[in-house]
Amino acid sequence: MAEEKTQSGFSGYSGKSEMERTLQAGLQGAPRLKREEVSHYLGEFRERVLRVLTKSQVGESILYREIEEAVKHPKAKLMVLQGGQMEQAVSKYQKLAEANGIIVTYRRDEEFTGDIGLVVASGDAVDMPEVEVEYRQERLAKKGLTEQLIRAAGQAVCKDCYARIREAAPEELEHYQQINPLSRLFGEKCPGHE
Repeated sequence: MAEEKTQSGFSGYSGKSEMERTLQAGLQGAPRLKREEVSHYLGEFRERVLRVLTKSQVGESILYREIEEAVKHPKAKLMVLQGGQMEQAVSKYQKLAEANGIIVTYRRDEEFTGDIGLVVASGDAVDMPEVEVEYRQERLAKKGLTEQLIRAAGQAVCKDCYARIREAAPEELEHYQQINPLSRLFGEKCPGHE
């Protein structure tokens, strides 16, 4: 009677003879667990991921506070950046990781074609309940800040706009400064009103 082979997560890999497994591994490479998950998280298992950013979030001018917190997590070991992103965009995160003793690696494999641009990961399972970071623009819009004011990060704004930011999102003040009186005298306008 022929021995029945069972199917597993490895497409029947465990049900094959030793010679068949060796031949399959030689032709196709070793079987991989959770291929889609690992591909989505730039080569990392979800249970090891502390935080992720999309490529467009990485490209924003400011550092996301959630990533600053993630690299300081006691189990943080690695920052993975999607290869092919603008150097100017990723350099701020690379510097942040290096300043905190986190290994930085770039992955450019065709397999990583999703929207994830940055992953902070641990060497062990951490099982964070939420790893995706809300877009800064969406978060601040919910707090009542205008689109012009949100886009003005990194620029000087008028006293009223600065007060509005302080009231709605004090954690964002580090990304803004007030227009000084001399600049205002020379015609500098608040980008929060344009």
